[in-house]
Amino acid sequence: MKASVVAAFATASATCVVRATALISYDTSEKVELTPAERLRCHRPTNRRHMRDCMAYATEITADAYPTQADACMNVTWQSAVDGLGIAETLGTSGAWGSCMNMSDDGEYRYAISNSLPDFYMNPYCPLGVGYGYCIGDEDCIFDGMYCGGESVSDSLGYTPYGDVWYPMLSYYKVPMVGNPTRSDRPGSMYDAVDEGEKNIGAAVGFTIQNGVSIQGPNDAGDYNIDEAGFILPCGGHVTPPTDATILDQPDGTPPLYHFHKAPDCLDAFVTNDKPYSHNSTADQHGLLFAYSLDGFGIYTYTDLAGAAPVLDECGGHFGPTADDDDAVTYHYHASTATPYHLACQGPALGKCSDTQHGVDFCGVGCGAEVCAQPGTSVDELASYVAEWNATWLESYTNNIADASPRRDL
Repeated sequence: MKASVVAAFATASATCVVRATALISYDTSEKVELTPAERLRCHRPTNRRHMRDCMAYATEITADAYPTQADACMNVTWQSAVDGLGIAETLGTSGAWGSCMNMSDDGEYRYAISNSLPDFYMNPYCPLGVGYGYCIGDEDCIFDGMYCGGESVSDSLGYTPYGDVWYPMLSYYKVPMVGNPTRSDRPGSMYDAVDEGEKNIGAAVGFTIQNGVSIQGPNDAGDYNIDEAGFILPCGGHVTPPTDATILDQPDGTPPLYHFHKAPDCLDAFVTNDKPYSHNSTADQHGLLFAYSLDGFGIYTYTDLAGAAPVLDECGGHFGPTADDDDAVTYHYHASTATPYHLACQGPALGKCSDTQHGVDFCGVGCGAEVCAQPGTSVDELASYVAEWNATWLESYTNNIADASPRRDL
């Protein structure tokens, strides 16, 4: 960052309210029952409660099963990261710009813990512009009277006069190491923890491997997806409104939480795909793994084999190889530039994605069949893959395979 920019933010910080740091984590000890009404609150949020009305999807956390993090990970602030030029060694964090993420496994589940911070610079953010509010159109919204960058939110831990900035918050994710596409409850809600899985951010549908930041659904304001709402999200992410501002009178309100909605296309996996061929781009290969969904399946960057566009089901996933030099098939998701951006449901979709929406339907177009596989996928490999759980599963559904003989290719 240029010295003049740092100096500008350092000067601005003198006008900000400085509050002591505190360990922030969503409290999941008081479980909210996952009723149809609660599902609707999350899928079609009305911002009546401070955590996007998704806490019914959060689970209890067995914290002692997760890796540890350095104290500096929860003491870093946006201003200290700017002052330290984002250098991890200066900040005492494992990643740049204050980001910390650690992951382990027990052979059955992955355990990821992070401080929910991006490992790249983030500008102060206002969803509709500095001096404007946080409500979209005529939505039912608790944020009336709050103006981004204004006096009304100046006592938030994420306040600057230029907009809201992130504040560290512990996030936990426990997801299966191997997803099962033949489960009888597929497709599932994109927000569901699977089996003994865990998460403390109810709105999360997955998390990124590079920095442990949560990936959330395609909407952030009721019936509107991110693009319809007019939100501009650099690298696909932004922060939540500052519900710790005293104007809201919410004792359990939280500072702005950073998260992704759209594809985080500044992460290393995307940059590797997108850079010029002369710089060793992988644009002519299958996309790279950059995240895991709650059902344990991987989420990959935009491209499929040989750089082709992926043919996806309504959930946003499909069957196919994930490497150009290996025919082995797995179910997996791809990031996309259109809704649902990552996934609309936990797949395979089986033609029933809409049944999982509980509100506005954010399902993708699909492939015209219940089971979608990428053209060129070996049917023999596909049959072998699903046979690990159910040898006759594939016979129960229509598919986009021209000849369903297990000895032919697509």
